[in-house]
Amino acid sequence: MKIAHVQVIPKLSGVQQITLDILSGLNDIQNPIEKIVICGELIENEFVEAFVKEGIEIISIPSIKRSIGFHDIKCFIDLYKLFKKNKFDIVHTNSTKPGIIARIAAKCAGIKKIIHTVHGIAFHAHTHILIRIFYYILENIATLFGDINITVNKKYTKYYPLVKSVVIYNGVDFEKLNPINTDKNGEIHFAFLGRLDEQKNPLEFIQAVDIVLKKYTGEKKLRFSLAGDGDLRNDCELMISKLALAEYLQMPGWVKNKDNFFNDVDVLCQPSKWEAFGLVFVEAAYYSIPSIATSVEGIPEVVLDGHTGILYQCGAEQLANCMIKYIESPALIAQHGENAKGYVTENFSKEKMLNEYSAVYFK
Repeated sequence: MKIAHVQVIPKLSGVQQITLDILSGLNDIQNPIEKIVICGELIENEFVEAFVKEGIEIISIPSIKRSIGFHDIKCFIDLYKLFKKNKFDIVHTNSTKPGIIARIAAKCAGIKKIIHTVHGIAFHAHTHILIRIFYYILENIATLFGDINITVNKKYTKYYPLVKSVVIYNGVDFEKLNPINTDKNGEIHFAFLGRLDEQKNPLEFIQAVDIVLKKYTGEKKLRFSLAGDGDLRNDCELMISKLALAEYLQMPGWVKNKDNFFNDVDVLCQPSKWEAFGLVFVEAAYYSIPSIATSVEGIPEVVLDGHTGILYQCGAEQLANCMIKYIESPALIAQHGENAKGYVTENFSKEKMLNEYSAVYFK
């Protein structure tokens, strides 16, 4: 059996990690399986090393790009020829761009089983209305070229009226995480972890930190971290400097050792403008860390408001108030953290995800 996953960017972030976990996990379920990941131009060694280590072949097609352009015609032709030549048993596309082009190319090439996972929507509320309509129509047309449509949250199922969607939550390999009890000396550490871009909204976190430091007059020690990198890094640095927060707010960059990072954090703060799922919430919860997050898209299915964390609508003022609530009630941090670990362990494990995808693949 030959299974191919199609990605856009060959970078080991959330969606690519899910593909890696699915393909590598199939070893124990059914053999022999030839596993391939098809992606755009290779730019990151970490991505290549991770997939090769698991015996997964990488096929790079440079015409697969995130941007829209005439190169998409070449992309369709390249994918069609690849699918026609290799005769994959299953083609599994991920995210919007490959979900549209690759599904159509796979159907035209005669692929018997075409699966698509919606890891995020391009027609979210923060795009121009005409672009939203364009992508909404295009994505729904593309569903007709696939056999199975999977969403990573229940909210998304209503967006695809032409097909029945299956919900499979993303899973985390908890065996790779090692939470330990550490002595924080009464300090409360709030942290952001993610890409520094418009979606993840790091500037709102910085503004909230400033508000907290001005509002809170108690004696508890507070510490803040903005971890990650991206297009808004310079803007973040400028804002931190302008608000004179360098003494309180650190920017450690990309986090490679999650144990070191999460074992030092008390509360995760993620002010995302849109978010299909959010693996970071699951990872943090396994360390008994509650989350403060926006109540958008799939987040309320991963962070339970008032039980495993606190959800808010939007704005730095609201985020700051949530942070102050935890500052004034450390016992609530511990309770929500304990609840969070139990919730994610039961619902978002890698094993559960693999079982559900295997049922789809081998049905």
